Amino acid sequence: MAISKIKPRHASEGRSIAAVLADRIDYGKNPEKTNGGLLVTGYQCSPDTAWQEFMVSKQIYTATTGRRRAPDKDVISYLLIQSFEPGTITPEDANKLGYQMALEFTGGEHQFIVATHVDKKHIHCHIEFNSTALDCSHKFNNVKNSFIPLRKINDRICQEFGLNIIEEPQDKGKHYAEWAAEKTGKSWKVRLRQTIDKVLPKVRTFDEFLEAMRQEGYEVVQSKKILKFRAQGQERFTRSKTLGTDYTLEALQERIGKTQLPKRKKIHLQKDGKVNLLMDIQARLQGRGPGLERWMKIHNLKEASKTLNYLTEHGITEYAVLLERAETMVADFESVSTSIKQMEHRMEQIAALKTHIINYAKTRDTYAAYHRTKAADKPAFRTAHEADLLLHEAAKRAFDAQGVKKLPTVKVLQAEYTELLTKKKAAYEDYKRLRKENQELQAVKSNVDTLLRIDEEQQEKKQEQHR
Repeated sequence: MAISKIKPRHASEGRSIAAVLADRIDYGKNPEKTNGGLLVTGYQCSPDTAWQEFMVSKQIYTATTGRRRAPDKDVISYLLIQSFEPGTITPEDANKLGYQMALEFTGGEHQFIVATHVDKKHIHCHIEFNSTALDCSHKFNNVKNSFIPLRKINDRICQEFGLNIIEEPQDKGKHYAEWAAEKTGKSWKVRLRQTIDKVLPKVRTFDEFLEAMRQEGYEVVQSKKILKFRAQGQERFTRSKTLGTDYTLEALQERIGKTQLPKRKKIHLQKDGKVNLLMDIQARLQGRGPGLERWMKIHNLKEASKTLNYLTEHGITEYAVLLERAETMVADFESVSTSIKQMEHRMEQIAALKTHIINYAKTRDTYAAYHRTKAADKPAFRTAHEADLLLHEAAKRAFDAQGVKKLPTVKVLQAEYTELLTKKKAAYEDYKRLRKENQELQAVKSNVDTLLRIDEEQQEKKQEQHR
């Protein structure tokens, strides 16, 4: 899973906007943190000249709109941070995920740099995006509670990458350190789960359990449907159902006297590797049992019915076939996704190149005049024509960065862009179809895996009781 947050940047007192931008972007690009700079990606700007290009847009914005704010009030850029659970994603995929999140969050209207850091146990992305829009006409509108749309975008993209998401997110964005505290057992919920798991095997009745929790220092409140606890020093009560499905009031009553939570085990197929899923799942559902009953309460009979209908409609009667189709679907979806990203990257290059070619042509005479000016008069000339000179210099750096020797015409670039846009639209239809089919198939596989695993656990329990 990934935790995300947003932070506005202001010009520090006594420091210029350029200095702040240079420092922050250079920190993000640090080669020691980004695998030698290989994990740095730019949108509508070159990582090597990003802060200068950010500055150019601000110069143009001020010159064309006349708007200017005090340094402590002016937001010059925004920092987005994504932090991933250790071992769940590669640095390369984290960079792609961060790029996609930033692109959607900014609507593609703002330059940004994605720098993926691998110097900590958890991979995390520093995303710095320009507060000034690409057309230099306005600035980013950081609405109240902007972390909410950011979190929704982040969660959806995480799911597309096959990562888990936080099912019950907090009202505010969560820093990685806070999330890591929960993972290491330092949060109220983690401690409460640990205490419950320690107490339950030692009691024989539910009343004994409640009393044991009080002895552990918890304040307990119970009604017919609600059970909640509050530890010493804790501000609010924690409802047991928020701890997970094994901690609801009904689940805790069922667990009384049992030694531990059932361990999740892999599905074991028959020796020939085949299982008639339709007959097998129907038989298991009819037999039920406490584990399946709990699953049914969460997912309900409709979900089980959808799973059976899918298997029937697609003629899937063997688990091996289901597994193969799921893997193929993921591969097809990733192939289309990669193709779209490649087209988008080229379209971004073309858009940037068009802008730089136009700016280069418009400012060529000014730049030539600057170089013809006497050395003593150059500072005054530069001050008077700062915006044009910055645009021209940024264009030259962009050409060098892309290895452009001979400038193509805007007409040729526009034709290539139009062709790519047509291909991208066609590919995006496949992308939406495959994404929907992939989500449906993965949900079916997850349900099948869960049903088979729960049944195995129940069978093992019965065998232990007989022994």
